[in-house]
Amino acid sequence: MSLNWKKVDGALVRVSVGGLNVWGVNAAGEIWKQLPGAGWTKVEGNAVYVSTAADGTTWCINSNDEVFAYNGSGWNRIEGALTAVSVGSAQHIWGVNRAQEIFYYSHGRWTKVDGAAVNISVGEDGTVWVVNAAQEVFRRNGPHGHWEKMPGALTVVSCFNANSVIGNNAAGEIYAWVNNNWVRQPGQTKHISTGGNNNSKVWGVNAAGEVWRHDA
Repeated sequence: MSLNWKKVDGALVRVSVGGLNVWGVNAAGEIWKQLPGAGWTKVEGNAVYVSTAADGTTWCINSNDEVFAYNGSGWNRIEGALTAVSVGSAQHIWGVNRAQEIFYYSHGRWTKVDGAAVNISVGEDGTVWVVNAAQEVFRRNGPHGHWEKMPGALTVVSCFNANSVIGNNAAGEIYAWVNNNWVRQPGQTKHISTGGNNNSKVWGVNAAGEVWRHDA
């Protein structure tokens, strides 16, 4: 595979794609979503981190580490405090806090798992990938799996499912996980998100805040 980037209007610091759903936050903390065939629509609230899934599940975190879930017209406060959150679907929600502790959300509560991370992503199939403070990469098969150390060094990782994983390193270089190897991709991002099988939908933002998309 090779990413075929197209520039998108707007300026963001984080972006998340899941199927037809695309959400992002800008440097001012404003929350935006893009509807299919339309431009950006501003959503109420303020966030520093947002994650959306193909089933429409969308969660965000504000600058106070407070967690919220979108209900279709506004935000519901979720207990807990996180610095990163990932929703693969309504059934697969994970996060990390300021102490780098890792949690998954089930039946209305957070459950801590072993390990430490600063960036996390869960796919719609429950596959979980994380990056720790040393930029080491690990993956796990759901809450009851075990962490497996992966090759490479990343600052951001994104997982749509076991077959769709992408990330970028501290230099902004982009790598896709293909046939059990990292394969360098064109372009440069500071934050990247995959939202389609075999990385068929990828969105990214670069250090300048420019927004880019790839559709296979």
